[in-house]
Amino acid sequence: MIQKTNAKQDSLIFNIFEKIHYRDAFQVSFNKNTFKNIDDFAKYYFISQPSWLRLISMNMIKIQTVKNNLKKSNLKIDTTIGSWKIFNRNDNEIVFGDSMGFMDYRFSMRLDKSNIDNIEVSTVVKLNSYMGKYYFYLVKLMHTKFVTLSLKSVTKQVKY
Repeated sequence: MIQKTNAKQDSLIFNIFEKIHYRDAFQVSFNKNTFKNIDDFAKYYFISQPSWLRLISMNMIKIQTVKNNLKKSNLKIDTTIGSWKIFNRNDNEIVFGDSMGFMDYRFSMRLDKSNIDNIEVSTVVKLNSYMGKYYFYLVKLMHTKFVTLSLKSVTKQVKY
């Protein structure tokens, strides 16, 4: 089940920008040991996305391009998966994003291996101009649907 939640304050993304104009977080739970680590989840996430969603969110359509990007980047800081740069990471969380001039956004994937595998995905947005404000006004209308759809795509791929 995917549910809206509050981002954890100890998340790498929580204070990434001095001023945040938009913030959200979603959580999905899997059976214990579904994912070995956050890298394992991130790979499932990218590979499981529908091609149309990969195209509009990361500028990639072919699954082989995604696989090549994952192999090349090895999910290290300052590498990219499509248009998403990896800005920060630790053993449990990876922060992706893009700086578009008129706005900056970051998307975090965080694994909590308690008695189940909880995945928290968070988005933060900083608007840098009026163009960013108008652009994000339009994007925000679909953002929640895209995030939940992307997480549902992972849940369909995971073998329990």
